[in-house]
Amino acid sequence: LQTDLNRKQRNYIEKVHRSGESLLGIINDILDFSKIEAGKLDMETIDFRLEDVFDNLANLVGLKAEEKGVEMMFDLPIDLPTALIGDPLRLGQILVNIGNNAVKFTEQGDISFSARAVEQNDTSVKLHFSIRDTGLGMTPEQQSKLFQSFSQADASTTRKYGGTGLGLAISKNLSEMMDGEIWVESQEGVGSTFHFTAVFGKQQGVESRRLSKQNSELGALRVLVVDDNISAREILSSMLTSFGLQVEQSSNGQAALEKLEQASEKDPYQLVLMDWKMPGMDGIETTRAIQSNTHLTEVPTVIMVTAYGREEAGDAAADVNISGFLTKPITLSTMHDGIMSAMGHEVISDNRIGHRQEECEDAIASLRGAKILLVEDNDLNQELAQELLLNNGLLVQVADNGQEALELLEKEDFDGVLMDCQMPVMDGYEATRKLRLQERFKELPVLAMTANAMAGDREKVLDAGMNDHIAKPINVREMFTIMAKWITPSEPVDEVFEHKSDANAESELIPEIAGIVVSAGLATCQGNSKLYKKLLLKFRDGYADFSEQFLAAQNSSDAEEATRSAHTLKGVAGNIAATGVQKAAAALEHACRENKSSQDIELLKDNVLQALSSVLSGLNRLTESTTETNQASEKTTDSLDPKKFQSLVSQLRELLEDDDTDSSDIIDALEELPGIKIYHSELQQLAKLVSEYEFEEALET
Repeated sequence: LQTDLNRKQRNYIEKVHRSGESLLGIINDILDFSKIEAGKLDMETIDFRLEDVFDNLANLVGLKAEEKGVEMMFDLPIDLPTALIGDPLRLGQILVNIGNNAVKFTEQGDISFSARAVEQNDTSVKLHFSIRDTGLGMTPEQQSKLFQSFSQADASTTRKYGGTGLGLAISKNLSEMMDGEIWVESQEGVGSTFHFTAVFGKQQGVESRRLSKQNSELGALRVLVVDDNISAREILSSMLTSFGLQVEQSSNGQAALEKLEQASEKDPYQLVLMDWKMPGMDGIETTRAIQSNTHLTEVPTVIMVTAYGREEAGDAAADVNISGFLTKPITLSTMHDGIMSAMGHEVISDNRIGHRQEECEDAIASLRGAKILLVEDNDLNQELAQELLLNNGLLVQVADNGQEALELLEKEDFDGVLMDCQMPVMDGYEATRKLRLQERFKELPVLAMTANAMAGDREKVLDAGMNDHIAKPINVREMFTIMAKWITPSEPVDEVFEHKSDANAESELIPEIAGIVVSAGLATCQGNSKLYKKLLLKFRDGYADFSEQFLAAQNSSDAEEATRSAHTLKGVAGNIAATGVQKAAAALEHACRENKSSQDIELLKDNVLQALSSVLSGLNRLTESTTETNQASEKTTDSLDPKKFQSLVSQLRELLEDDDTDSSDIIDALEELPGIKIYHSELQQLAKLVSEYEFEEALET
């Protein structure tokens, strides 16, 4: 939906998206209701910002309101405490539940969300939220049934509007769990106002990172708000006044023109916030009239305010000078940034994506110098995790299974353990249980790394004594954020280590490859294209014979071996973003675990091989194109420089004698020497041997 689609495509995709969201909503309602009934619904207690909850609300409910032509507004006073402690997800769930209902039952008019502090002290605040709509309204009898499970206003409602009749029952429970209550005021044919309260902690020493720093730059601007909706005018005016601006209102385009002309001589308006869709003269016609009016000594800056799509408004206003667009519902922060930008001031960005990136960088900084034991049996996963950790300033040692991990822990101290769950010899669950039996390892942070990401898998991880769960395919930001939550380096360092890797080397273009989402794979490698290419080739060499590997696993004396084989392929395919292989391997793993019939397993194995075949063909073409490029470039280069060549070969020999995987970096350096093509096959063989840790054979080569 963020890409360039034509109207027809956008229409289809939006319908698919909303259907998916609707189905997800029903599933989540049923799951939440089951948890509430079982007394298992837990509330989080974390730091959050109320602005983020309302931004998310605008994204989730705004599209539906926009589609119905219903205006959606936020009324949040400037002095409202917004740096809170509590459960933002559950607060958002109540607001989205009630907001979706309001949109569903409102055919025209507006929906307004407001929040007020009703009680507060230094450490906590009780907030009163209200959601007012101009929809169908309800009779007293309908209101009496509202907060009961599986019931809606009347029997015809479910047929016409859909839904489970669980949303309000869940909202009631959630509000009560936040030490609040929920109620409704409604009049049939006029509309409804839902109210709920909730108590939150206040973050100490933190204020809303907004506005104060930049307000002085706006000065005491004179602003005219033009909107036919009285609620919208009042809310916008209240926001603007809170910035210290002088605000007046007009209810239509003609009245606005008259006000501007009257003020022009003595005290002209510098800024107009103009609603787009108004009866009579709409916002675009009014703006056109303002900008062509010869009686105005100063033509004000115009920001178009719309309850509809920004692109649509932009297309309609192509021939007038609009300095910015604000889409309803407007928050204080979007209003402030919109005005700053329109008036030519620099906007200090405070977006959530940037904030998450900062959080990730802070997490990495706090982990530098940490000594990590990586327990992982698959060499491709080992290499990826090792590179990510080393490149970000952590120290890493690798164990191939749980037994090796326990032996290493006896000899050396580590600040934390990243533990794969499914491994031969000893799996991660058993290794953690054994480790926790020893007093000195009771507090050692152990984090599971597994391609099983369901809630039940997470509980299994915690039951085994692990602290937390990092899902594969690896999401780099989440991995470091979770690690930082548990791991503290015993010898922290300020600077990133200069790890000898390709991380800072010249980047290499990876073409599109059938069956692989290259952009996602690169993101997993933190944009390191050389590392990604190395992993792709390692995947090709490691899984070209998957059919034989899986057959051997099926015939193994270890009953878990076939499940483990499919599980490992699923995780590895996920990390390189081979999504088709990942899904097919997940289905095969499930069938093996459930002991399905041999026919079922054979069919699912064929699906894996089919998906794998397409990916392997693409990866073969990747190496062919690289070889052709190298050969083409070498036709124009000089012969091999014997000094450089001998120097690199000597370094390579030393590293191979020490069984050091950094030897692969020297092989890469050799491959870049002009005139090296005479040794092309030997270097390929060397790279393969080093990737398989066959150092003695590599020395012979």
